[in-house]
Amino acid sequence: MDLVSTLFNEYRALVSLLLSLMVLVVVMTIWWDKVSFWWLNMWYAFPLIGKESRLAKDYETQVKIYDKDWLNTEVALCTDFAAHYEKVNKDEELFSKSQDYLGKVTENGRNNLHILGWILIAALVFVEAMGFSYVLSGFTIPGASEKLQQQGAVGIAFIISVLLVGLTHFTGHELHANSLIKKAKVWWKNAKNRDKATPELAPNTRINLDKTFDDDDEPQYKQVINRISTNAEVKPRYFITTITAIAIIVIAVLATYVRGQVLEKMHIDEVMIKTSGEMYQTQDPYAEAPPAFLVAEAKSADDKAGGDIWEREQKGGWGTFIFLAFLFVLLQIFGILIGFKTGFAGKHSKDARKEIGNFKSEREFKTHYSRLKQQVARVAQKRLTNLQQRMNQKAEINCQDPKVLQVLEACGDRSFLMYMEDLGNAENRYDQSVRLREHQTLASHQAMKNTPAAAEKAAVAKVVDDVVTESPEQMEARLKAELIADAAAKQAAEAAAQIETPEQAEQRIRQELLAEMAPPPKVAETEEQMRDRLRKELLGELS
Repeated sequence: MDLVSTLFNEYRALVSLLLSLMVLVVVMTIWWDKVSFWWLNMWYAFPLIGKESRLAKDYETQVKIYDKDWLNTEVALCTDFAAHYEKVNKDEELFSKSQDYLGKVTENGRNNLHILGWILIAALVFVEAMGFSYVLSGFTIPGASEKLQQQGAVGIAFIISVLLVGLTHFTGHELHANSLIKKAKVWWKNAKNRDKATPELAPNTRINLDKTFDDDDEPQYKQVINRISTNAEVKPRYFITTITAIAIIVIAVLATYVRGQVLEKMHIDEVMIKTSGEMYQTQDPYAEAPPAFLVAEAKSADDKAGGDIWEREQKGGWGTFIFLAFLFVLLQIFGILIGFKTGFAGKHSKDARKEIGNFKSEREFKTHYSRLKQQVARVAQKRLTNLQQRMNQKAEINCQDPKVLQVLEACGDRSFLMYMEDLGNAENRYDQSVRLREHQTLASHQAMKNTPAAAEKAAVAKVVDDVVTESPEQMEARLKAELIADAAAKQAAEAAAQIETPEQAEQRIRQELLAEMAPPPKVAETEEQMRDRLRKELLGELS
């Protein structure tokens, strides 16, 4: 505190300037969009050195934007203001997407920790850390002065506070993410018990805030897993939690031990001071020495009183230290709970929460951003109109090119909203082409994945259908046709080399008649038996 007072007294102006700059930086960071838009408008409006004055000098350079003729200076102005227009170009669909994303990841109703909450937690941890950092500084900076030990205590407390606040907050986030994983696994196991064809518990990494409706037909557990970061086994992780628990226990135990040692040291110092005082205490040489038993009794009484006092101090001190350690651990648990109840585990939940803001309905959301869009468009159109007027004035004096004059005369057909509409149409066409390409790629992959299995399944089904539906007569006809074709080919080859004699013809006819008169087999023939029989009959006919 002495250091802070000295800084304020001796460097009051410098400290005030630094604090003012810090406040200004914080304000500009929070309201940066409004500040940057205000500065852009002012920078265009500056006379002589403003951007509008400089752009007005170039009224001849033409460009073609989205199949329309524009002047390069007009495009430059519209591009500068388009960045701010896009930030407020939001409709109710974005509000619905954000609500849908938070609802599917079961984080609707959650918020990030407010800046006041951060300040409160940091202050509590800093005050708690100061209680034992001053004790630690005596051993960290041995032999240092009281002032230097105080400065060291502040530094140690700051380091401990930063570490503990960060660890406890991230531990809360980790536990919250683990709770979502456990919830999804319970839902998945319940669905798996009901239906054996349950999809695998694997995330779809394509899901984001713009594609949040793509998994509407998937189970709820899959929707949660699609939106959080998990390991390959989709199991809870306790890495940060373990580190935080070890850090809290080590700090609490060591701080309590060091406090106890300091208490022992203080007692030893008091005993030494008392003993030294008794040794150098001067007595009256003329006084009569008290009896020895009275001196012994007095010394025993003093020792007993001193021992009782030290025992009470020791018990009270250790009780206080244990209570402070318990309070320290309780404070860290409080920080973990705050981290568990605030923040988001979803990969895009923070952005979704930011888009929703404090709006309670889509109508309120749309009304707010419609007003902001009109404000930006009105300012941008004003700057564009002023620029076009300046270029017309300069061209009437300095330009004789009829094409340039014609483009300048048609400046009323070019507006900021027209530029934004063409830009939006181009972006929509690009998004549609990207989605079409993604759909085609996904369909081709699915077809490649399913084609071999489908072909194999169809072939097997065809064989099964043929075996099941083919009757013995059809089988015989099919095999006979195959054998006749083979025999015809052989007969054609033999016909050129040999002519049938009358004896051979008589023998062949006799065999055919005997075969026709033979009774049919009583046992159903197999395909191989039928093939052999028909082969013999045909050979007989051909011979």
